[in-house]
Amino acid sequence: MKKLSAAAFARARLFICVHARPLERARLAHELEGGPGRSVLDALAAYRNPDGGFGHGLEPDFRLPDSSALATQTALDVLRELDVPAGDELVRGALAWLAERFDPELPGWRAVPPNVESAPHAPHWAWALHRPGGAWDPVLIPGARILSHWAHWRELAPPEPMRVLARAVREHVMKLTPPVGPDSLVYAASVEDDALRARLRELARASVSREPAEWTGYVAKPLKLAPLPDSPLAECLAAETALNLDWEIERQSGDGSWLPNWDWQGHFPAAWEVARREWQGEITLKTLRSLRAFDRI
Repeated sequence: MKKLSAAAFARARLFICVHARPLERARLAHELEGGPGRSVLDALAAYRNPDGGFGHGLEPDFRLPDSSALATQTALDVLRELDVPAGDELVRGALAWLAERFDPELPGWRAVPPNVESAPHAPHWAWALHRPGGAWDPVLIPGARILSHWAHWRELAPPEPMRVLARAVREHVMKLTPPVGPDSLVYAASVEDDALRARLRELARASVSREPAEWTGYVAKPLKLAPLPDSPLAECLAAETALNLDWEIERQSGDGSWLPNWDWQGHFPAAWEVARREWQGEITLKTLRSLRAFDRI
């Protein structure tokens, strides 16, 4: 079993402190060094719009300033990790923004709005791809994750949309056949539903990539599916995750970072360079979090 050395950890920490966004720097200080959660909230608030939603490249692969369902869901991910209460302005504003824009016909939200095309973005966030029945079906992405946030802050959730979305997510998952994309599995697994998670464990075992040679591409990498020991899919992927942890330790770059395993395929090259560096900071933080949680540092 490989472990990240103290020197390698120091290089990763230095990379985040020097090159990452203020948000990742604040999260590093809070999660790994006991720093104040208030600093994370302050950094996150920079991505908030007056309408309560979030944008401004919070998800680095699309640079749209306007609020989007995906960026707002991403903000809620951070707020939930910090155990921010329902009374907080950021939580209330984000959930209100989502409730007002729930589309019962989908049901849910398109991850990105039509005007995503007005700003630099990765090809996979093109508006045309985010439709029912597509690779990025709105029921799961971002619907399933938002459903889990509604359940967490239940007092702020609209009852009827929550009921409709929960039924749609369950039906959608039960119809999936392997191989299933990693993001669909991760989003669906965030919903606390025993029957749904049992099915997702079956799908994860059938969809996970077990070949390190494949892990540099967009595949169901074990640590993508189970980044922490208490992740919903971790128990059924223990052997694969152990191998992936060894591989990640070997893949650390000389500057201390871990790199994204995708690019923008030549689109918006200047914006991609900015996004790539932001992803390096976020991925390095997530990798350190996984390595620490699995006792690999």
